Amino acid sequence: MLALLLGAFVIAGVAACGSSGDAGKDPIQAAGVLRVGTEGVYSPFSYHDPNTGELVGYDVDVAKAVGEKLDVRVEFVETPWDSIFAALEANRFDIVANQVTINPERQAKYDLSQPYTVGEGVIVTRADDNTIKTLADVRGKTAAENATSNWSQVARDAGANVEAVEGFTQAITLLNQGRVDVVINDSIAVYAYLAETGDKSVKIAGTVGEKSEQGFAARKDSGYLPELDRALSELRVDGTLAEISQRYLKADATGSPASTPIREAGVLRVGTEGTYAPFSYHDPATNQLTGYDVDVARAVGEKLGVPVEFVETPWDSIFAALEANRFDVVANQVTINPERQAKYDLSQPYTVGEGVIVTRADDDSITSLEDLRGKTTAQSITSNWAQVARDAGADVQAVEGFAQAITLLNQGRVDATVNDSVAVYAYLAETGDTSVKIAAQTGETSDQGFAARKNSGLLPELNGALDELRADGTLTEISQKYLKADATGSPQGQPAQQATDQPAPQARSAWELIADNLWPLAKAALTMTIPLTIISFAIGLVLALGVALARLSSNVVLSNIARFYISIIRGTPLLVQLFIVFYALPEFGVKIDPFPAAVIAFSLNVGGYAAEIIRSAILSVPKGQWEAAETIGYNYTGALRRIILPQATRVAVPPLSNTLISLVKDTSLASTILVTELLRQAQIVAAPTFEFFALYGTAAIYYWVICLVLSFGQARVEHRLERYVAR
Repeated sequence: MLALLLGAFVIAGVAACGSSGDAGKDPIQAAGVLRVGTEGVYSPFSYHDPNTGELVGYDVDVAKAVGEKLDVRVEFVETPWDSIFAALEANRFDIVANQVTINPERQAKYDLSQPYTVGEGVIVTRADDNTIKTLADVRGKTAAENATSNWSQVARDAGANVEAVEGFTQAITLLNQGRVDVVINDSIAVYAYLAETGDKSVKIAGTVGEKSEQGFAARKDSGYLPELDRALSELRVDGTLAEISQRYLKADATGSPASTPIREAGVLRVGTEGTYAPFSYHDPATNQLTGYDVDVARAVGEKLGVPVEFVETPWDSIFAALEANRFDVVANQVTINPERQAKYDLSQPYTVGEGVIVTRADDDSITSLEDLRGKTTAQSITSNWAQVARDAGADVQAVEGFAQAITLLNQGRVDATVNDSVAVYAYLAETGDTSVKIAAQTGETSDQGFAARKNSGLLPELNGALDELRADGTLTEISQKYLKADATGSPQGQPAQQATDQPAPQARSAWELIADNLWPLAKAALTMTIPLTIISFAIGLVLALGVALARLSSNVVLSNIARFYISIIRGTPLLVQLFIVFYALPEFGVKIDPFPAAVIAFSLNVGGYAAEIIRSAILSVPKGQWEAAETIGYNYTGALRRIILPQATRVAVPPLSNTLISLVKDTSLASTILVTELLRQAQIVAAPTFEFFALYGTAAIYYWVICLVLSFGQARVEHRLERYVAR
């Protein structure tokens, strides 16, 4: 009996050890098997070898290679395409490997891996059919397509009548038989078919203008993506993926870049906010840019062997700056969603959390997402959470970041803010703020990753580096450092809620913050705000004089051009003018650095307003002065320079001085186009400390002092000019 008990304890101990070991593994490796759903009748991707009867093909061999990388057994479950996703949902297998096209609709419903096939859509017709050359020609024609394929929708959108078939082979058969007019499919499948069969009865008549990427599909939130993407990255790097592609497709259709763009550029330019603690902010002690996203970007740079350059950009204009090629990627907790995936290249996630609703601690009126209806929330206007709040019926107030949202919430100006749990728990851990609370969850998980321009070619390098950082524990280490938990989405990670268990650091007083930042703020004023004002005003004044004289010219064309310029400048907001110069012009190949762009925009603005001041000042000079100048022999230029402008100057000085003082304050808008002037410096310092009144108040005092000095100078100039006026 004792022996039996001892045996039971030994068996239980061994089982417990085994269980503990599996708990630390990723889900596929823990299961020891990867069950793969595939069609089995889709040559050359998934089919049976005619000689051996064995299941082979490009997708089949890629799945087998992934299994080898993960050291697990691969089991294939052959399933017709039209029911393959239903079988996936029913847990008949773990993933689908059957040229699953990656699109926003599928990304919203399934976990889709990084692509292992990249091609484009092509239009296939009979060789003797010349009636179809473009996608527009498909209207009214009959197309044979898999009913649930991406190409079926493309054909429908083009106005074709779609006949449902079970696969590409059947579609080609119907086309050859004259039962349908056209087949739309991926170029890779078509080229592989033509190379394999030598079929001369069909041809590629045109392209649909759409790039297509294919990857594995798994159930949503399966947890398989890190393993799958890691294995695919390794297969891409060691050449296995390209080798399989050459074997079956007679070409490298893996999307592997012929070059490595980041490594070739020798630098990774990263756009980040710089005011979003703890993800991207300036260390109050050193003023160095730091944070979770910042350190992840630096670690990626180290893995790729390139330096990382950060470009600090306000969140609401960060994607415009990305499009304008101001930097290569955005690292600022970019939430991955179908809308962004359709427009940008998004990396695999390096942060995983869930949406939470934050309210004041004494507010019990909001306990669910439905309770937001009719309430006011503070959100970054371009964030994913702003849309969540809108969809719930909330009135969304636009803010520049989470820090500002929390401030408005504490001030009672808004009722709630919706954000990612990782950001909220990190904030609570860092500040110990007991005036707010997490009132509810939104029921949505959120993944955050890098964002790059569409078709940038950067994803393989970024994802490969992230895979390595995840595997060697660096990603988790950075997360623990800033977020007090493993929020990387690693299976062995601890929930982000643990962040609240960490003691809050000792905060500095407002007076200490002000004292520590008097010089940084003054430096920003001296090196950016004041030079920007002086240069812009000087250029604008010269421009204004020319425009004013053009307005007064008897030349109708010249006068109308000047009138149009003034109308445009005075009729559009200065902020829009800044955005056009900095963000819009690069679309036409004109890329201007931040400071010169600000100078151009401010100068043009000053020119428009000051032109009318100068024109009215010139008109205020009595006409007799012109006549007297002409009498003593002055020509137009001489009269203007010697007689008219000196008198007009006295009239123009007060309103021009007001324009100059306004320009000092307007320079704060330059912060939206990456110029670190006085206001931007105050934002940088205030973000991690949440001492907005103290630091913005200090900045306001600096602005006031500058304007006070200018007002004093204005009074002196006016007094000096008054001496020459007859009494």
